[in-house]
Amino acid sequence: MNTRAIAGSSSVRPAGGVAAVELVVMCVVAVGLTVGSLFQKLQCAGEGLDLAYVTRHACLGDTLSLWGIRDLASHVFPYVGPLTTRGLPPGTLEYPTLTGLWAWLSALPVGSSRGFLVVTALTFVPVVVVVTVLLARMAGRRAWIFAATPPLFLYALYNWDLLTVVCTTAGVFAAVRWPAGRAPVWRAVVVGALFGLGGAFKLYPLAFVAPFVLALLVDAGPSWPDRVRRAAGAVAGALGVVLAANLPFVLVNATSWFSVIRFQGTRDIDPSTLSVWYWALQPWSAQSSPEVQLRLNLLSTAATAVAVLAVLAVGLVIGLRRGRMPWIETSAALLCAYLVTNKVDSLQYVLWLTPFFAVVRIRLGWVVAYVTANLLLFVGWFHSFALKAVGVSARTWADEAQTIGIWGQIVLLPILAVVFLRSRAVDRDADRPEPDPRPGAAAGLRARGTASPARE
Repeated sequence: MNTRAIAGSSSVRPAGGVAAVELVVMCVVAVGLTVGSLFQKLQCAGEGLDLAYVTRHACLGDTLSLWGIRDLASHVFPYVGPLTTRGLPPGTLEYPTLTGLWAWLSALPVGSSRGFLVVTALTFVPVVVVVTVLLARMAGRRAWIFAATPPLFLYALYNWDLLTVVCTTAGVFAAVRWPAGRAPVWRAVVVGALFGLGGAFKLYPLAFVAPFVLALLVDAGPSWPDRVRRAAGAVAGALGVVLAANLPFVLVNATSWFSVIRFQGTRDIDPSTLSVWYWALQPWSAQSSPEVQLRLNLLSTAATAVAVLAVLAVGLVIGLRRGRMPWIETSAALLCAYLVTNKVDSLQYVLWLTPFFAVVRIRLGWVVAYVTANLLLFVGWFHSFALKAVGVSARTWADEAQTIGIWGQIVLLPILAVVFLRSRAVDRDADRPEPDPRPGAAAGLRARGTASPARE
């Protein structure tokens, strides 16, 4: 039996190492891009700037705009106050509780949007370093995909997505690099808790609990009671963190807490959502009538559920055939399915994919293609608004770039889902037997049935 199989492993060698000097350089570059993102956003932190200016410089982002729209300057504790005319309590973001608390704490020591951006950037610097180090320890030089590519510069300070990225990365790291001698059931609890922590910032990391639990149940090696115990531990870890992050707010004011869910559920599918549902179903989808929006929301919700379940089913079939479920690859494919079918596919969501671009060994051409499509969308999106703001009504190069970028992402996401499922994640390198210098050791390993690359 291969005691290092993913469902019962105790330690795993890193898939590829980087020298200490290169890791330091990698972290410096990642921090540099984060600081660069700060200075790029600070261009929009002044008073009295018009739409033409902020869109021409492409420096507007949620961290900046929500400072004023959600009244973060008031320093009101979020999620518990009475609802405002916008449908949310004062000082509350339209995101799960931990994101709102992070923004509230970042806003406490300052009184301006400029100060808020600086504090947010300072809190994100260690986050970026942690993600870079963890990815480098798992995936070696592929960590450069996160540390030195346009998404980090464009979106580090765009929203609070780096918080979910670090939780996702830490969850995968805990699964594939669990220390030797530590109880495997606690590995499951920790991984589930980290994905639950990500879900308390933004919901999507909770979806990764499902393939991880299926892997714990499917993978050959441990006895069935042990598999069930570990799967239950993963679910308990995720639910425990989610409940701890939300239950206090529910008990204080359930209506205010639920307002975030209602806000997102009733959000219109319009050009700002950048989703297939608006762009593929025009002119019908361009209507703002409640009936059309209700149907669009129902359609996107149903399609998202079907797509996610389909990816899980494919991953499970692969796992049953191999005796080992590719849960990391399935998680990456699941994320692609979610992004292409969900009602919203915001610009910065490319950050969600960057850890999987590193830890799943897909060809770099796919990474370049998707990042390029996102870059075209970013440039086209902002410059299209800038040109319209100064009176240009004809279709321009910016509109073309935006269209190519949107459809590039829409086409690439389902392809990437298939590519992820057909590729190899870094954790699967653990199934290779370690070299033994003794004569005849390789033959002995094969005789005992140890896993080998040929059996993958």
